[in-house]
Amino acid sequence: MSIPAKRIGRVIVAGEWFTVALNSFEVVDMEFTDESGNPIHDTPIGTKAYRFTNELGNVYYGPLSEIKLFKLIDV
Repeated sequence: MSIPAKRIGRVIVAGEWFTVALNSFEVVDMEFTDESGNPIHDTPIGTKAYRFTNELGNVYYGPLSEIKLFKLIDV
């Protein structure tokens, strides 16, 4: 089953529901950078991460494997 990213409205991370702003959910490679945007590690971490913004404009980022449930909304 595929998950339509633009329809993700809420997710559960660490047992807590988080609201996802419309069309803000992304799957990205996990990376840590310095203040100039350069990676601070020599090799890729090899972990997929989620990135989304909530309704207040706060950005959330973490290992994709930590999301336990996706709630889809009609758009």
